[in-house]
Amino acid sequence: MNFKQRLRLFLIGFVPGCIILLFIINKTGCTSPNELKMLELQHQYLQLGPKAACKLKCLVMVDKGFQVNMRKFQVNYDLSDVHKKPYGIYYLQAVDVKDARYEFVVEDKDTVSFVNDIKLLGNVTTCNCDTLK
Repeated sequence: MNFKQRLRLFLIGFVPGCIILLFIINKTGCTSPNELKMLELQHQYLQLGPKAACKLKCLVMVDKGFQVNMRKFQVNYDLSDVHKKPYGIYYLQAVDVKDARYEFVVEDKDTVSFVNDIKLLGNVTTCNCDTLK
């Protein structure tokens, strides 16, 4: 067998294998655990604690807009406690740090995303919500 015959046999197996592989990958896709958790948190019912609701008013934002803006955030697993009982806690930070106005912690309660507090960043100093219990 010379080189041309070997190359032809190799290509006869390689090309259909690549085509089959492309069909398999296109159907399933590839997502990271971070993307899966963010999709789960976005599509759950959003519940705000009293401090979070107050700080949302300081940001001049409604809860629906807040939930839509969650698309621009990612989970920081270094600061999160995902195995906390009874519910995991996820620390969310903005993907683009220079445009970040706030960071927050979400408690994943089965079908509810509970936000107890929001950490305001930058020059938002006129908010007096930290005195709430």
